[in-house]
Amino acid sequence: MGALRGSITYSKFHVATELSKGFRDRFIEKMRLRAFRPLDPKEEIDHRAGWCSITDPFDLELTSQKVFFNDYLNVGFRVDRWRIPSPLFKAAFRAAERDWLAKQGLEKLGRAQKKNLEKIVMAQLRKKVVPAMRATDLSWNLNTGVVRFFSKSAKSHELLGELFEKTFELELVPDGAYVTAERRGLPEGLVGSLPELEPALFHTERR
Repeated sequence: MGALRGSITYSKFHVATELSKGFRDRFIEKMRLRAFRPLDPKEEIDHRAGWCSITDPFDLELTSQKVFFNDYLNVGFRVDRWRIPSPLFKAAFRAAERDWLAKQGLEKLGRAQKKNLEKIVMAQLRKKVVPAMRATDLSWNLNTGVVRFFSKSAKSHELLGELFEKTFELELVPDGAYVTAERRGLPEGLVGSLPELEPALFHTERR
């Protein structure tokens, strides 16, 4: 979280484009298509990401009233993951393996049989647990193109970038000295020389 409550630590991104007329209705339609969908134990994927209300991660019915606040687009980025403790999985697998070998009259599983049994055991365990959920606030200033995402996790940034581009067909550009200089209109020659700059000391080193 973060935009409305909790920690105010965030990562900043930029969207370098001008939004065309009627973009709000299009955005809502696209966000609904990418709204979060709960994980199904029968699926083989271990996580899923999608949009939700910024005020309630269980509210997946996105509307203009819930998303747009004056010149801001505010939305929740929700990721659910299956987290089966390793000791639990190993114990369940050993029990299933013993039962299967006894029924088949075998002493050892083949590679393909083991893989298939692992999938069966994992699906059974997923029916008994609740996925781990993480919802992170995102606030996009539609005038300046600045996006604030209230997480510093590199993995979350990667998942966000994928979903953002699929939803809005726009690229999220991480904030940095080069991007800031370019957006502030620094001459092209100076912008190109930024990678060659080295840190400078503004104090006398102690000896």
